[in-house]
Amino acid sequence: MGDGLLAQYLDAPPRLPYLVFGALLLISVAAVALTPETVEKPPVRPAYRPQRVSADHGDPAGYLAAAAAGFASFGLFTSLAPQFVGDPLHHPSRALAGLTVFAVFGAAAVAQTLTSRLDAKVRGNLGLFAQAAGMAALAVGMQTASLPVFLVAGIVAGSGAGVLFKSAVGTVVAMATPAERGEALAGLFLISYLGLALPAIGLGIATRYIAVTTAMTWFTGALLALLTTAAVLARRTGPRPRG
Repeated sequence: MGDGLLAQYLDAPPRLPYLVFGALLLISVAAVALTPETVEKPPVRPAYRPQRVSADHGDPAGYLAAAAAGFASFGLFTSLAPQFVGDPLHHPSRALAGLTVFAVFGAAAVAQTLTSRLDAKVRGNLGLFAQAAGMAALAVGMQTASLPVFLVAGIVAGSGAGVLFKSAVGTVVAMATPAERGEALAGLFLISYLGLALPAIGLGIATRYIAVTTAMTWFTGALLALLTTAAVLARRTGPRPRG
């Protein structure tokens, strides 16, 4: 949202948000460097090796379900939401575009906090249902060119996505042994960040040939199919013997 406000109301809109972000990043790096270490250092420093990425943790269906959920929870809405608000909905305000994306991520953070005490299975089902319902409503908002429906749908979908990703992380942490949790989470985050990048690239290519509304409707359908796949895989989860 801050980028949208800066771009809307201050000079040099293409550059200023990046300069502000760079300054804040440098401040964050300094703060981390000055923060006292809370972990006791071992007397012998272990040899450094790159973090492995692994999906083999005794429950293939469970890991695939978590990975599909992570991919789905990171992607579609933020890819072209600002462009959609500015073009088909005829609201060119950069501040509104930023507020739209902020509302989705803010809803995700709030939903994660409010559902932290729920049973893991209940939380996962709630996330799947909320994101699917939000994406279906999003398609309606796009087809009717209704900004209120679009925004409410984004908030509902964002809430579901936040809960779903939290559930995916919990699933992976629970299935991996302590020594393997790092590589298990690395695999989940790698797939999830692909979910952030690939829809944006795909939608960017698609909108060169078809209307934004059509492209987002097709990608919404694909995301709903992925959420259905995650739900089916989650029902087949169960630990398997490891050789």
